Amino acid sequence: MTQPVRTGPCDWPLITAGCAGWADVDAEIKATATSVATEVLWALSGRRFGLCSLTVRPCRRSCPDGYDFWRLLPYLPTLPYGWLGVSWCGCSGPGCSCSSRLCEVGLAGPVHGVTEVRVDGEVVPPAAYLVHDRRWLVRVDGDCWPECQDFTAADTEPGSFVVTYQRGIPVPVGGQLAAGQYACELAKAILADSTCRLPRRVQSVVRQGVQQTFLDPAQLAKDGMTGLPEVDQWLRVVNPNRLPRDSVVWSPDLAGGRRRTS
Repeated sequence: MTQPVRTGPCDWPLITAGCAGWADVDAEIKATATSVATEVLWALSGRRFGLCSLTVRPCRRSCPDGYDFWRLLPYLPTLPYGWLGVSWCGCSGPGCSCSSRLCEVGLAGPVHGVTEVRVDGEVVPPAAYLVHDRRWLVRVDGDCWPECQDFTAADTEPGSFVVTYQRGIPVPVGGQLAAGQYACELAKAILADSTCRLPRRVQSVVRQGVQQTFLDPAQLAKDGMTGLPEVDQWLRVVNPNRLPRDSVVWSPDLAGGRRRTS
């Protein structure tokens, strides 16, 4: 399932309680500072935080009746009999489920919560499904998701299968506070306020025999920092290795157990 490329967080609340004068800042400047602050912190924290509301028309992960079969896979040809590698067609879990198949659909994750599911235009009760591993929407009431759907039908018409859910990880309180402080200083920079604490390009100044050295914004950006101590402290906690995004590890030897996530 292809998703649009994200260039910023969908939802990143701000805590600006410690920002003096924020309430008096023009609404347009507030919006600009908020947009820049959340985009920067979203990127520097590994592009993990922020919830997006998505509405999708999924296809169910299953095999038609009578077509549960083993299939051949062309494994490494250098191995003896390597072409005899086999795998299940994908309708069931890796041997840990009591049922032969699970009625489920895969959603682009991480799934924070399902807002609504509609089948043939009718709302499916929330008790009828669960989310496993922040990805799989599993039917648990004895019924099953549609084998197929009419993509020309509207979301509220017969023949449709529609899932609305929140994708992502909620922004923690520390991130909301960091974004509020950063947006506050950005607004001051836009207004040329002399109390702005953001670092400038000047690195060293000597006045009356006293030398002052300033942080270089270019080096800060390279190091994944902003120059604001309270903001950088939070970034160091949530992304100590300055990763551009979450790492993913997969191995066929990993256990196939599932977790109910919503």
